[in-house]
Amino acid sequence: MAMIWEVRTTSEERLKDYVQRMRADNLAGGLEEGTVVVRISEKIAVKYGFGVTAQEFATLEFAHQHINQSIVRTPEVYRFFTDTSGTVPIGYIFMEYFRGWTLDDLDLTVHTDIIPRVASIITHFGTISGGQVPGPIGGGKLHGYLWGIDGTRTVFTCIEDMNTWLNKRLEVRRQIEEKRLRLSKTEEERNRVLEHGLSTNIDLTSQALVFCHLDLCRRNMIMLEDRSICVVDFGCAGLFPRFFEPLTLSFLNPYDPEYAEPLKQLVTEQLGITEEEKWLMELVRRVTTVNHFDYGETDEFTYVRSGNTPPPPPLPLPEKPAPPREPRASSHSQQEAEPDPREAPTSSPPRLGPGTHPPRQGIRRRTSIPPPPPPKIDSTAPSIA
Repeated sequence: MAMIWEVRTTSEERLKDYVQRMRADNLAGGLEEGTVVVRISEKIAVKYGFGVTAQEFATLEFAHQHINQSIVRTPEVYRFFTDTSGTVPIGYIFMEYFRGWTLDDLDLTVHTDIIPRVASIITHFGTISGGQVPGPIGGGKLHGYLWGIDGTRTVFTCIEDMNTWLNKRLEVRRQIEEKRLRLSKTEEERNRVLEHGLSTNIDLTSQALVFCHLDLCRRNMIMLEDRSICVVDFGCAGLFPRFFEPLTLSFLNPYDPEYAEPLKQLVTEQLGITEEEKWLMELVRRVTTVNHFDYGETDEFTYVRSGNTPPPPPLPLPEKPAPPREPRASSHSQQEAEPDPREAPTSSPPRLGPGTHPPRQGIRRRTSIPPPPPPKIDSTAPSIA
C-alpha cells in the first residue's frame, strides 16, 4: 500500500526518473521502439509510450469497476499523466502488476479449458453497458483492427457518427463491387460478385453498445498462479455493438487459427448472434478491406489516392515462442517452496504481463516460476468440439 500511495503522490519528474532507472532490469513487455511495460515493484507496473492515452486509462478504470473479477481479472489503475516535454506526448499508466504466463505461452492441447473460458469472458463483457457513445470510455479516436493504421482520425459522439464513418468507406467497396459486376464477362464471374450480396448501408442505431476489448489475442491474457485469467491492454477497448468482439477474432485467424476460429464459433453461439447481426458483421468486415488503403485523409474521409496499395496485416503478432516446460509430476506432489520472483530468470522464461505487444529487440519478460499445471479433468463434463 505504501508504494501505491507513493505512485499517487510523487511528482511526475521523479516518477519518470524512477521508471527509467527500473527499465533496464525490469522490462515486462512491449516494443523497444514504442510502448513498453516496466515492473517497478512486486505489485505495480507502468505502461508508457506515445500510444498510451487518457482514454485507455479511463477505459481500464471502467473495466476494473464493472467487470466481475471472479470471472476475469483486470488491473487496478493508480495514476495517469502525460509527459509533453518531448517532440511527442508520452502517456504513463501506473497499474496493478500480475505475475503469470501469457496464454500465448501455453499449449491449447494441454490447457483445453482456455477457449471456453475466454468465450465466457467475452459473454460476460457483453452484459456490461455504459451509455450510447461508441468508442473508448470518455471519448476519443478509435484504434485497432477495424479502424485502419491511423485509427478513425475523428471522435464519435453518437452511433450516427459511427454509421457515417463506416458508410463512407463502404461506398468505396460498393463502387468496386458494381464495377466488377459491369466488367463480368461470364455468368460465373457475375455470380461470384453476387454470391455474398452487394453491400448495403450500415445502420447500427438499433444495436445496444456493450463493453468490448477488441484485441483478445492470447498475448493479451495472463494465466495467474491460481489459474484465473487476467486481461490486459485496453488500447482498443470501449463500447461497441456486441458482434464487434467475434468480428475482431477473425483478424487473428491467419496467425493463430487453432485459437481464433473455434473461439469465434463458440462466442457466436453463446451470444446468440442473430442473422441481422451476422450481416452487419459482414458489412463491417468489408469496410476493413478498403479501410487499410491509403486515403490521403487528414481528419475526415476525403479522397482515394491513385494506385493499388495492398492492405497491411493486422496489428503485429509475435513469432511463436517455444512452449514452456510442463511441470514434472513431482513438482505438484511435493510441497516445494515458491521461487522468489526477484531471482534471475532461467533459460527460456515464460513471458509476463501486463503488456501490449510481443517483446522485440531483447525485451524478455522475466519470471522463475514453473508453468501452470493442466486443468483438472472432469470425466462427467461434455467435451467441446
